[in-house]
Amino acid sequence: MNKDFQAEAYNECEMIEELLQRVERHDFSYMYSDDHRSWMSGTKSEEMIEQVIHSLCSVMKVDAYSLVAQCLDIRSEQYTDGLTHKTIKSWFKPYIG
Repeated sequence: MNKDFQAEAYNECEMIEELLQRVERHDFSYMYSDDHRSWMSGTKSEEMIEQVIHSLCSVMKVDAYSLVAQCLDIRSEQYTDGLTHKTIKSWFKPYIG
Protein backbone atom coordinates (compact mmCIF):
# COMPACT_ATOMS: atom_id res chain seq x y z
CA MET A 1 0.00 0.00 0.00
CA ASN A 2 1.27 3.46 -0.89
CA LYS A 3 2.52 5.39 2.17
CA ASP A 4 0.90 8.63 0.95
CA PHE A 5 -2.42 6.82 0.64
CA GLN A 6 -2.02 5.37 4.15
CA ALA A 7 -1.26 8.81 5.60
CA GLU A 8 -4.22 10.36 3.80
CA ALA A 9 -6.59 7.63 5.00
CA TYR A 10 -5.31 8.02 8.56
CA ASN A 11 -5.76 11.77 8.43
CA GLU A 12 -9.28 11.34 7.10
CA CYS A 13 -10.21 8.96 9.94
CA GLU A 14 -8.58 11.27 12.45
CA MET A 15 -10.51 14.27 11.11
CA ILE A 16 -13.80 12.37 11.19
CA GLU A 17 -13.13 11.45 14.80
CA GLU A 18 -12.33 15.11 15.57
CA LEU A 19 -15.59 16.20 13.94
CA LEU A 20 -17.64 13.70 15.93
CA GLN A 21 -15.99 14.77 19.19
CA ARG A 22 -16.62 18.44 18.42
CA VAL A 23 -20.28 17.77 17.60
CA GLU A 24 -20.68 15.73 20.76
CA ARG A 25 -19.28 18.55 22.95
CA HIS A 26 -20.95 21.47 21.13
CA ASP A 27 -23.39 23.66 23.09
CA PHE A 28 -26.32 23.91 20.68
CA SER A 29 -28.09 26.53 22.77
CA TYR A 30 -25.16 28.99 22.91
CA MET A 31 -26.98 31.55 20.76
CA TYR A 32 -29.60 31.98 23.47
CA SER A 33 -27.07 32.68 26.22
CA ASP A 34 -26.96 36.06 27.94
CA ASP A 35 -23.32 35.40 28.84
CA HIS A 36 -21.03 36.84 26.16
CA ARG A 37 -18.30 34.29 26.93
CA SER A 38 -20.70 31.41 26.35
CA TRP A 39 -21.88 32.99 23.12
CA MET A 40 -18.30 33.51 21.90
CA SER A 41 -17.30 29.97 22.86
CA GLY A 42 -20.31 28.53 21.01
CA THR A 43 -19.62 30.67 17.96
CA LYS A 44 -15.99 29.55 17.85
CA SER A 45 -16.98 25.91 18.34
CA GLU A 46 -19.45 26.11 15.46
CA GLU A 47 -16.87 27.77 13.19
CA MET A 48 -14.36 25.00 13.93
CA ILE A 49 -16.97 22.32 13.19
CA GLU A 50 -17.81 23.99 9.88
CA GLN A 51 -14.09 24.17 8.98
CA VAL A 52 -13.61 20.46 9.65
CA ILE A 53 -16.73 19.65 7.61
CA HIS A 54 -15.42 21.78 4.74
CA SER A 55 -12.05 20.04 4.82
CA LEU A 56 -13.64 16.61 4.85
CA CYS A 57 -16.33 17.24 2.23
CA SER A 58 -14.66 19.68 -0.17
CA VAL A 59 -10.99 18.86 0.11
CA MET A 60 -10.95 15.17 1.03
CA LYS A 61 -14.21 14.38 -0.79
CA VAL A 62 -15.69 12.36 2.08
CA ASP A 63 -19.36 11.49 1.57
CA ALA A 64 -21.36 14.27 3.26
CA TYR A 65 -24.46 12.08 3.64
CA SER A 66 -22.46 9.56 5.64
CA LEU A 67 -20.93 12.27 7.83
CA VAL A 68 -24.23 13.98 8.60
CA ALA A 69 -25.73 10.59 9.53
CA GLN A 70 -22.83 9.91 11.90
CA CYS A 71 -23.22 13.35 13.50
CA LEU A 72 -26.97 12.88 13.95
CA ASP A 73 -26.38 9.44 15.46
CA ILE A 74 -23.91 10.61 18.09
CA ARG A 75 -25.95 13.62 19.17
CA SER A 76 -29.51 12.91 20.19
CA GLU A 77 -32.10 15.63 19.83
CA GLN A 78 -32.21 17.71 23.00
CA TYR A 79 -34.93 20.22 22.19
CA THR A 80 -38.59 19.92 21.31
CA ASP A 81 -38.15 22.30 18.37
CA GLY A 82 -35.47 20.07 16.83
CA LEU A 83 -32.69 22.64 17.28
CA THR A 84 -29.87 20.10 17.62
CA HIS A 85 -30.56 18.17 14.43
CA LYS A 86 -31.59 21.26 12.46
CA THR A 87 -28.24 22.85 13.33
CA ILE A 88 -26.25 19.75 12.35
CA LYS A 89 -28.10 19.52 9.03
CA SER A 90 -27.48 23.22 8.37
CA TRP A 91 -23.72 22.70 8.67
CA PHE A 92 -23.88 20.19 5.82
CA LYS A 93 -26.28 22.14 3.60
CA PRO A 94 -23.53 23.33 1.17
CA TYR A 95 -22.52 19.71 0.61
CA ILE A 96 -25.85 17.87 0.51
CA GLY A 97 -28.15 20.52 -0.93
